[in-house]
Amino acid sequence: MASKPSVPCGPAPPEAVYTDLSTLFTAIQAHARDNGYAFRVRSSKPHRVLYDCDRAGSYDSKGKKATVHPSKQRNSGSKKCGCEMRVVASKDAISGSWTLQVLNATHNHSASTAPVAHSAHRIAALDESIRDRIISVWKSGASNTQILSDLNTSFPNVHLTLSDIKNITQSIRLQQLGGKTPIQWLL
Repeated sequence: MASKPSVPCGPAPPEAVYTDLSTLFTAIQAHARDNGYAFRVRSSKPHRVLYDCDRAGSYDSKGKKATVHPSKQRNSGSKKCGCEMRVVASKDAISGSWTLQVLNATHNHSASTAPVAHSAHRIAALDESIRDRIISVWKSGASNTQILSDLNTSFPNVHLTLSDIKNITQSIRLQQLGGKTPIQWLL
């Protein structure tokens, strides 16, 4: 079976000035989606936000013991490949506008074949009716697997994974707890 030829990632987003941070992030994420990659927030301060390619960094084995034979270890992996693509958004203290600057425009991986390969694009593509459906099914006591099954039946064009559902329900739960532990919330 022949494999598809790899296509290089598109260019970095153009350097520009934006009125607010959410507009900036929406613009660079849309540019990244059209060019086969996605951004994530690497670090955030009130006047500076660093974004990097979602494939930046390296795989963390998290508890895999070197003494255990590889054939006995779980076969887990990561899409992280040490990509150095990085941009920074800086807030102007006087005007309050945000300036985008490209720190490193090169990728060390090929472009994704579809935007659904990146969780940032899958979650961003959800409209309010789908998010409301997830919340209502979750509140009825359904498991994440049952929620995913319901979505696949009701919205066949939505490409969410079980991890996406888990992340959405966990964020809802954290909002409900309001910064308290579950025990504090109950009391």
